Amino acid sequence: MHKTKEMIKTIGIIGLGRTGFPISQAYMKEGYEVYGYDIRKDVMSSFEASGGHSQISPETLARNCDIILIVVLNDQQVIETIAGKNGILNGMRSGGIIVCMSTINRKNLEKMAEISIRKNIRFVDCPFTGGPARIPEASLTLIAAAPLDLMETISPVLKVIGNIVVAGEKPGQGQAVKHCNQLLVGVTHAAVMEVITLAKALKLDPEMVCQVVGSGIAGSDYFRLLSESVLSKTPSPGGLGQMCKDVSIVVNTTREVKFPAYLARAMGEYFEEARKSGLEDREGSALIEVVENISEKN
Repeated sequence: MHKTKEMIKTIGIIGLGRTGFPISQAYMKEGYEVYGYDIRKDVMSSFEASGGHSQISPETLARNCDIILIVVLNDQQVIETIAGKNGILNGMRSGGIIVCMSTINRKNLEKMAEISIRKNIRFVDCPFTGGPARIPEASLTLIAAAPLDLMETISPVLKVIGNIVVAGEKPGQGQAVKHCNQLLVGVTHAAVMEVITLAKALKLDPEMVCQVVGSGIAGSDYFRLLSESVLSKTPSPGGLGQMCKDVSIVVNTTREVKFPAYLARAMGEYFEEARKSGLEDREGSALIEVVENISEKN
């Protein structure tokens, strides 16, 4: 028998980084017993100190939880987390639910969903948009794809951290929507850097220029947050490594569907240069260094 809303009060979270950790705190605040796993020992210590139950692997975590949220960085980490030697599928009980919140390539997501379903583990494709600051407000946009009966079961749990948009019933459809979203995020990200670089080349005050642009019709929350991060050297809405990964996925997706996507591929060059330059561990605002270096060479 599937668990009802009232019965679900234990949850597992794998990946306790920039978004996974505040997600864990949101569930604790709502009275959930939260089990967690991350490869970083310092992160696990902080998680335990906040009231969480740290686990030594995804497998051991899965033995304690019927619902697991995956919030790791990339395709390989998702694959290892689910189907690896010490993965979820080695420990989860029949009828359990995996919610993959990571942004990865659709084919890999679909493969993980297929493997899980074959083992009678239900699977929700649920990437999201919105930064860590939106987690305590329960205002992430959760892009979910799963059969309708499964969505009915999982919705009360997911609503703890955000608002659900149902992308479809088939795993992979959530990722497809997220890839469209990340195309605009990536283009905006690169455009912020170009606006600031152009303002400097024109000997204008970049803060004034960004204030004008941000307050006009082309302004957006992301433009304002990211430009402020560059100009004031404060933390960005996201890390550069995550953006490099997401932009690479977007470019791969456009190639799969044979869509030229000139803008996506042009901004992809900036992020590829950032990766080659070893900037993946930096804040998202560090892309300005790539754009400025290219400008200076020309």
